[in-house]
Amino acid sequence: MKISFAIASAALLFCAVDAETFLFPIPQEVSWTGHGAALSNDFKITGAKNQHVKDAAHRYEKLVKKEKWTPVQVPYEKQAPLKKASSLRRLKISVKNNNVKLDMGVDESYSLNVPSNGGSATLTAPTWVGAIRGLETFSQLVTASGHGSVVHTATIKDSPSYGHRGISLDTSRNFYPVDDLLRTIDALAYNKMNIFHWHATDSQSWPLVFKSHPELSAKAAYSAKETYSPKDVQKVIKYGEARGVRVYVEIDMPAHTATIGESHPDVMTCINEFWGPLAAEPPAGQLSPISDKGLKLVKELIKEATDTFPDTLYHTGGDEINGKCWEQDKVVGDYLKKHKLTTDEIWVQWTNKVFDYVNKHTKKRPVVWEDPVNAAFSSGGDFPKNVIVQIWNNPAGNYTSKGHDVIVSSNDYFYLDCGNGGWVGDDERYISPTQQQTADDTFNYGGIGGSWCAPYKSWQRIYSFDPTYGVSKDHPGKVLGVELPLWSEQSGPTVLDMKLWPRAAAGAEVFWSGPYDKKNKRRTLGQVQPRFNDWVYRLQERGIAAVPNQPKYCAKHPHACDLNDPNQK
Repeated sequence: MKISFAIASAALLFCAVDAETFLFPIPQEVSWTGHGAALSNDFKITGAKNQHVKDAAHRYEKLVKKEKWTPVQVPYEKQAPLKKASSLRRLKISVKNNNVKLDMGVDESYSLNVPSNGGSATLTAPTWVGAIRGLETFSQLVTASGHGSVVHTATIKDSPSYGHRGISLDTSRNFYPVDDLLRTIDALAYNKMNIFHWHATDSQSWPLVFKSHPELSAKAAYSAKETYSPKDVQKVIKYGEARGVRVYVEIDMPAHTATIGESHPDVMTCINEFWGPLAAEPPAGQLSPISDKGLKLVKELIKEATDTFPDTLYHTGGDEINGKCWEQDKVVGDYLKKHKLTTDEIWVQWTNKVFDYVNKHTKKRPVVWEDPVNAAFSSGGDFPKNVIVQIWNNPAGNYTSKGHDVIVSSNDYFYLDCGNGGWVGDDERYISPTQQQTADDTFNYGGIGGSWCAPYKSWQRIYSFDPTYGVSKDHPGKVLGVELPLWSEQSGPTVLDMKLWPRAAAGAEVFWSGPYDKKNKRRTLGQVQPRFNDWVYRLQERGIAAVPNQPKYCAKHPHACDLNDPNQK
């Protein structure tokens, strides 16, 4: 009698579960069987040989048994209930290359087969990195069913559309404890993102401890507690590697270096001057482009940074030079006049010295913000074609057409700090004399409100980006992928998750799944909405404090919150 009751209960439970479940980012190919296999109490993930895959198998085995996810989102289209299959007891992993380095060009593809009759599923991948991506997808196939869990059976073939997908985090303007960086890496891995670009230093503080120059952090960190020791750095790098997330560093220069002036004032220009006419933001200070001592310091920092971070990429910085900072310096100003050079020309010369050092004395490939490349274009200069350009203002095609590979970080789409108002002090532009809209007040009404890159970049805006636009297949350079930057003037550990997630997830799907499906049809906001909605709640369940993107009512009532009446389409 008890056995019959248990069988009947199990049948009822399966009837309450839809045949398909929500996957994010959407795989390239998914074939649902319509069956569900109960996750066996003794379910095991086997076959892992690479240590990172072994560790991931252990994490995901615990996750799928504990999570018991019940989708919040009601599917837009009515689905047939799951047909019952035998329980799933094993997920067998088979990897061809367990020793490949996590780096540029690594194969992240995988195939996942969860058979309709249950029993044993298989995950095959060319590399151990692909196996980790497949484990994430497998975890999303598992949902709650009564007191246990059910695995939605399917055959999946998947691979990324772009090999570079991640975020850039500024840890200088405000400090983030190591645990926050590790949680961010977890979230990146959940979203199949593979890049943590560490913008480690800037004009406001120098938290990164260099063994070769400990005086930099000693003099310019906010406090001794707000530093990243070599041990901290290794922890972040190894934590990322174990999750298939590459960690590479940026030491921004020659601008954004006022902190160097705290310990090396003799290699700087315009330090201790009011920032307004001399810098993009406070405080002012740039490395002198003609200081041999300064260049020697730069090379020593690059040497240690490139020895420390194993990734092929090294970011040289290079953004937002202010020519007046150099022109008003007597030594540099006289040099410019004597040699009949513009500030753009001497900037390009200095940057080429940095690229020359990176290319000849390290095993790295340089990355640079677009600014000095623009200066080279306008002044008749040139840079080595192996230099990767990270764009934030101009279209990718401007650089791919000239032979440079590109990382897309358009401020119009991907800057996650935008739209939060201004932060500089004693700013009376916020005063509205009549406390209502007037023709003269274009700052507070319909204006930027203090945020130069307003408005706020919504997930819908991010998802609408097309990385193929304006980039011809015959361009000698190509788009490598995307980074969504979070500059930290108004960000810190208390708001990190909400600034990054779920908006960065929208970028993750665009660059993993691609903006077009296999039939070359553009993916739409309407199609992604239910999957994205449910993914937000699942991220929250996994400990990522993602911002709600709609009232929960909308997830429970399909199309009820649409802008347009779906019945009129």
